[in-house]
Amino acid sequence: MSIFSLFLRGGILMYVLLLLSIAVVAIVIEKYRSLRTVRKANAKIVNLLSQQEKLDNIRAILRVYGIDSPLGVMLDKLYNSGDVDMELIQQSMETAAETEILKLEKGMGWLSTIAAIAPLIGFLGTVIGMVRVFMNIQGQSQNGIDINILAGGIWEALITTVGGLIVGIIAIVLYNDLVQNLENFAKEMQEKAVNYLLRYQKIER
Repeated sequence: MSIFSLFLRGGILMYVLLLLSIAVVAIVIEKYRSLRTVRKANAKIVNLLSQQEKLDNIRAILRVYGIDSPLGVMLDKLYNSGDVDMELIQQSMETAAETEILKLEKGMGWLSTIAAIAPLIGFLGTVIGMVRVFMNIQGQSQNGIDINILAGGIWEALITTVGGLIVGIIAIVLYNDLVQNLENFAKEMQEKAVNYLLRYQKIER
């Protein structure tokens, strides 16, 4: 029996699980694409700034290229703030970094939700299927129960549980991987911020 045949036998909730799996793929692709884009933008900023020592040149680069890079947005608070209080500058940088990370995390809540509800939807489909099986048993009780019909009804009811578990497991694995990637990205941002803060203080001296 083909996968398509199994899908059709699973009932209407299999279509719900299909939509959820499509949503998982769409969210994951968009998140990985966003992460790759900002990493490239950060690398570009690092490369451009590594060639400059003058504050005016650094500020000009950040004004032009910094807007597309989370690191650039954060460093703009350092080099273009016009503030002399380093504590306020650091707070401003941290706020900017948190805002950029939150942008990258947008949509992650949906992925977490799908990972949680997909197995429940699968289980709901199984329960509904089992109710139908026992209703059929009740209807056949006077003429005797056909064990083949009973077994067939049960395994068809269990298909949605299998489908829900598959979608849920894939979603949670991808969610955790994305969370790890975002945490690593945040750490990279923090390390670079410290390095550029020290560099800024040296230039100012």
